[in-house]
Amino acid sequence: MAVGMHSGSELFHPPESRSTLRCVAGTIHEDPSVLGFLGAPLSEQLKRLAEWQLPPAGLLLLMNACESRCFFCANTGVTNPPPESITRFERVAAWLEANRALSVRRLCIVGTEPARHASFDPTLALARAVGFSEIEVMTSGLRLAEPGVVAQWAAHGVTTVAAPLYSPEAALHDGVVGRAAFEQTLRGLDAAHRAGMAVRIHTLALVRTLASLAGLARLVRERYGTQLSIAPVRPKETLFDYATESPSYEALDAALGRSRDVALVGFPRCVARDLPRDAALCITLYFRGQATAFPPACEPCLDRGECPGVVVAALSRARVEPRTAADAKG
Repeated sequence: MAVGMHSGSELFHPPESRSTLRCVAGTIHEDPSVLGFLGAPLSEQLKRLAEWQLPPAGLLLLMNACESRCFFCANTGVTNPPPESITRFERVAAWLEANRALSVRRLCIVGTEPARHASFDPTLALARAVGFSEIEVMTSGLRLAEPGVVAQWAAHGVTTVAAPLYSPEAALHDGVVGRAAFEQTLRGLDAAHRAGMAVRIHTLALVRTLASLAGLARLVRERYGTQLSIAPVRPKETLFDYATESPSYEALDAALGRSRDVALVGFPRCVARDLPRDAALCITLYFRGQATAFPPACEPCLDRGECPGVVVAALSRARVEPRTAADAKG
């Protein structure tokens, strides 16, 4: 049975703050079972990951004020949340303590810039103490540029950082995130890479950045030795015009060509079919939260069993190309 949104949310948020969580996480075109997963106890998360055929891990949600002002995300619940919506450390500690019995090695720390949470450093220390030894942090990368931060994270078991970049050009990236951030982000990610952390970069398929995706993928490969993960933008109807900002599948396919420097996450299998599907685990789980569906044309597709489907917001204009038995024989 799916974990309900309220049952999962209660772990980190008292009843009076649930409306803020819904504002931050978004309820439009969202899968409520995944929203519930975000705050579920570790034992429940492990069961769900096994159902999804994903590796065992914990996903720790730290709600906080975000330091960026991304056009597709920023609202008052993200940039200036009320105090009662900030995740309290006593709840974090109770969630982490469960691992003394479960002995899970991998932990993903996610949220609205968790690295800026007031209890982030104590969270890392306790996570290490209860047995998490491979910690993945979803972050803007900005704090990593501060003196001593990378060494501290490494000492507490951070092995992977998952960060967004939107263009290899500072002006375009900074235009998306709503602040001057590109140079500091690269300094932080470079420091993490030098310290031996895996640097996993993700980006969104946006009309305004489509032409720069190939260059961004080259930057990621040359700088960090990894593939760029590209995901569909999450619909937020009150923040931006989805139809204007989100490119068609055909436009994305044409922009990527046959590049081997990129992987996709959250897209149907028929989009850039030859490209791998891969991302940091926290990003894979984050984009699983988008509500998806299969249009009638998908019925005969041989890839349907491993396909996430089409994001609901894109259904009206998505052109899918099912792989049929005839295609397989050819």
